[in-house]
Amino acid sequence: MFESETFDKGVIEVGKLTKRELFLIGVSLYWAEGFKHKDESSLGLATMDENMAKLYLAWLKECLDIRNDRLSFRVTANIKYSDKIKEMEQHWSDSLGVGIDQFVKPFYQKSKQNRVYLNNDRYFGVLRIRVRKSINILRKMRGWIAGVARAQLSDKI
Repeated sequence: MFESETFDKGVIEVGKLTKRELFLIGVSLYWAEGFKHKDESSLGLATMDENMAKLYLAWLKECLDIRNDRLSFRVTANIKYSDKIKEMEQHWSDSLGVGIDQFVKPFYQKSKQNRVYLNNDRYFGVLRIRVRKSINILRKMRGWIAGVARAQLSDKI
């Protein structure tokens, strides 16, 4: 089977997601990529992957009923890309369909190593998506993560 046929078959096998499936995918995605520091006070996720960001936003809206006005976005990039930051923000704004006014001050990572990205023309930094006033959702998220872990592992322990 050719690579494209295998890819297409995979897409078809997933099919359309139910709301519950989307909910569980969102919880798992947050478990893997979400902000989990013990002092964290809001729901948030960091990604370089445009499709992951779109899925996370769909999950926030469809499963948690989070409106766009509660979201803020921040681009994090290596300091050597500071001249490209406006272009990065515009890329994320356009690709996600969110207002450029929702972007807060970017964060520049200082590094002794000047990393050169092979896909420099497609490097748009790391996008951090944060939900304002979401401490209660964050607390619930910790429970959802524990629930997913227990649901799968309870009969295996």
